[in-house]
Amino acid sequence: MKKIIILAAIIFTTCPAKAQSAAVASVNTADEIKEIAIETTIAPASRINFYVITKEKSKKFDFTAFSVNLRAKIRGLSDRKTLYVLTAASSEDAAEQILRIVERRKKMIGNIWFDSHGHYRNRYSSFHVGADVFSYKNINDSAATKYLKLISAYCDENTKIGLGACYAGASFDFPATDSTPASPMKGDSLLIGLGNIFHRSQVYASEGWVMAKPGIFSNKFGFAGYPLGKRYLDSVWAPVWEHLGEWRQYSATTGVLKNVPTLSLNRWGDIRFRERNYQDLRKAKKTIAEKMSKLKNGLAKFS
Repeated sequence: MKKIIILAAIIFTTCPAKAQSAAVASVNTADEIKEIAIETTIAPASRINFYVITKEKSKKFDFTAFSVNLRAKIRGLSDRKTLYVLTAASSEDAAEQILRIVERRKKMIGNIWFDSHGHYRNRYSSFHVGADVFSYKNINDSAATKYLKLISAYCDENTKIGLGACYAGASFDFPATDSTPASPMKGDSLLIGLGNIFHRSQVYASEGWVMAKPGIFSNKFGFAGYPLGKRYLDSVWAPVWEHLGEWRQYSATTGVLKNVPTLSLNRWGDIRFRERNYQDLRKAKKTIAEKMSKLKNGLAKFS
């Protein structure tokens, strides 16, 4: 039986769903009207969670991403009443799948986790939903974010939105190199823009890496890991090491952007705070100090 579950999970991980939803075929620009209609037909206390996977094309096999996605798929298969794990080809595809489920089950969204990669080389914060990339450049563009807006209609003040992309909430500057000056990552702009889309909900993003160690669905420090490659000891990564395990929260309702304790997910996909920040741990302090002491120039190529 275990072999069958694992095989099924692999198939689901590698093949994005193609569900079609009439609700997404024609984007409703009257979002406020739609939100009012939803609130009158769905009980706010009745909720489901979504873990949305983006599968990026790469010449190299990403074992870490594959193992994370596999674990998430298996977790989702074991609890389809609360947690749905989806693979999205685009934000439109994600909206189609999510809306089909919430409309069929007549439930509001409790938590959404967008599993994605952040690309430090770009020198700015971002996250993907399938082929769609969101950053400070387009997060305030209604044409680019229209499908995220559709999803937000099923979110309220009790919904939490998490970005599982490295550096998505980075408030620091990308360091200067031999050929380029320092430049702000603008994670604040990305987080605020996302919060304005999910305007009734709390949104979260990390300052540093979002590395999923074993136990990502068990309220542990699964999202406070770090990569082991030699190039990550280049001095250009110094601000990422300094902010390891740190998370930020934004609420459009209050207009407050603040630091929060390290995030985790429980077995049902609920976004939770750890009782202690990752950097408060003695082991974490030791690790960060050791890594910072080993940083050198020229270990990675950043033009």
